[in-house]
Amino acid sequence: MTRLAYYRRQIRQLLILWASIVVLFSVERALMFLHFVPSSIRSQPHLETAALFTKGLLFDIKVASITIALPFLLGLLSLLHPAASRLWQRFQTALLAVLFAIVAAAAIGNWFYFSVYGHQFDVFMFGLFDEDTRAVVKTMWSDYPVIRGLIGLIAAIALFAWLLNRSTRRLNPQASASKGVWFAAVLLPILALVMGIRGSFGKFPLRQSAVYISAVQQINKLVPNALTSISWAWNDYRNSNHFAPVSEAEGAQIISQLIGKTSNADLNQFIHTTPKNPAVEQHQPNVVFAVMESMSAHLLAFDSPERNLLGSLKNHFQQDWVYHKFVSEGDGTSDSLHRFFIRSPRNNISQSTAKNKPFPTNLFTPYKQAGYRIVYITAGNGGWRDFDNFIRHLGADEIVDENTIKTRYPQAVSATWGIPDEYMFRYAADELKRAEQDGKPVFIMLLSITNHPPYQLPAPHQRQNFHLTAQEQSRLSSLAQGDTLNEVFNTYKYSNDQLGNFISQVKQNSPRTIIAATGDHNMRAISYPAPQDTALGHGVPFYLYVPPEYRAGAQYQPERAGSHKDIVPTLYALSLSQAQYYQTGCNLTAPAEDTDNPFCGYGYNPEVILTDHGFYNTKNQQYRTWQNGDTLIANPQPSTPSAADQQIIQQAIANSPFLEWQLNRIVAGTK
Repeated sequence: MTRLAYYRRQIRQLLILWASIVVLFSVERALMFLHFVPSSIRSQPHLETAALFTKGLLFDIKVASITIALPFLLGLLSLLHPAASRLWQRFQTALLAVLFAIVAAAAIGNWFYFSVYGHQFDVFMFGLFDEDTRAVVKTMWSDYPVIRGLIGLIAAIALFAWLLNRSTRRLNPQASASKGVWFAAVLLPILALVMGIRGSFGKFPLRQSAVYISAVQQINKLVPNALTSISWAWNDYRNSNHFAPVSEAEGAQIISQLIGKTSNADLNQFIHTTPKNPAVEQHQPNVVFAVMESMSAHLLAFDSPERNLLGSLKNHFQQDWVYHKFVSEGDGTSDSLHRFFIRSPRNNISQSTAKNKPFPTNLFTPYKQAGYRIVYITAGNGGWRDFDNFIRHLGADEIVDENTIKTRYPQAVSATWGIPDEYMFRYAADELKRAEQDGKPVFIMLLSITNHPPYQLPAPHQRQNFHLTAQEQSRLSSLAQGDTLNEVFNTYKYSNDQLGNFISQVKQNSPRTIIAATGDHNMRAISYPAPQDTALGHGVPFYLYVPPEYRAGAQYQPERAGSHKDIVPTLYALSLSQAQYYQTGCNLTAPAEDTDNPFCGYGYNPEVILTDHGFYNTKNQQYRTWQNGDTLIANPQPSTPSAADQQIIQQAIANSPFLEWQLNRIVAGTK
């Protein structure tokens, strides 16, 4: 074959790969638009549908151009020698098939990821490597149609291989051309690749900010393709382990916005002292803080006298203090735990170079200084994300996981992610009895695991058949269907019931114990395409039991808006007397009119800001009022917040940059 014949073969095969990538991602985007975006949104007048597909096409062209760039250049180099050309021809076909297989696998995986998380690949995808890989794979096998996905992948690869083979037919092996033709044949593809990789004819190349084409977040989420999302996720993941010295001037600016008045960058200003509490000084209470897996506020709304999704927890929800206008700060277990432990917005500090740093934001420090024994108990594996070592560094006296618990209770059997929650609660009850006997208070932090996919009700508990209307089944169809959805309700009720049993036992046997419980995050895979449901998509309840003798000065105001940032300050105020702590949250039991705490009056999640009157979406910058006083049900139409809420929102949106600045300040210092 002549050099030109080899070149034509290369170009044809590369064009087939390029076109296949563009078509595959464009078709997937169209199918995701039809499947994941409700008809109520698709039918909106003036919806940016055309912008979605044109901007998405640019991202597809960019990815396709990047994918073929290296094979194109290597192919050009191979033309320098006939032997290299022959060798490259044999290698290129296999290489392009492998590249297409990667692209197709990413597209299929992206579909399943979107169905669970409501968005395309992000930094959480690297949990496969950071978490218990075996458990993650088992969960994927249980929750996703892996076999069908593999069949689809094989079919796509076979079709692509057939197209590659067809492309090499009818080539003239003796083709030749003049130098001018050769020059154009090489230059034009190079220029096309450069423009394709740039993704834009304008001043700036195509970049991440280009996805924001609509006020409807569900549309923006569909703009990038799988490979683009993976690239952004990798950058976020890589940067999450990078810490840099920060500017004092920048910190002063962020903190001034956060607290609503001019300030400097001194972190000591966040050191506060709890009120004097004579009851605490006379007898220190035990404190239990339970972080419940996927304790969803949305699923709680399906509770009824016939269903009773709370089990034995129902009586305590009716008798004690529960905040429903409440959201998780993190959207994953590790995310929320890091925010609780050290107020970190990054979810991998326990595995980072910063894990052995001293953190003034340490959750355990005030309790350690007050003489408490610190016990962390999880129904899962203590080594998950290296939390056992990290929590010991933070000051925990004991780390108890499924293996420790099984030693005490041999009948406990591990499932995919850990043992049934009931054994964790039994162990915690024993620790409270020990505290009563020793006369030394204990702070216990619990992490449940049963209500985690793959959902499986522990034996020998009997399954209940939960009747759902057709409308309810449709609303939860992205979460699960049929028997699987029924199992979700069973595990949800089981975990709530076990928590309720534990609270009942504690009230009877360890009456001087303050109990707090919340969800680590909302239950995943429930889709929230309607803009008025965005806050609900992050909703978790906050339950609080305070023995009467420790309620002096405390008020229960269920209509108050709050979030995870407020739980620990609330516990400090109720259980510690005149103790210093690092304040980045609000004591929700303090009289609202008596506090000048700038962290009060709102709940914070990176995507939503709750106020007592409505919520603000930080992505589309829209505000919606509540339909009633103490739930997360908002009105469909956006509105203008009051002047007071505008001030709260302006302060609250500074939380994300503040937490990031603060973390870098603690780890890397100042410039």
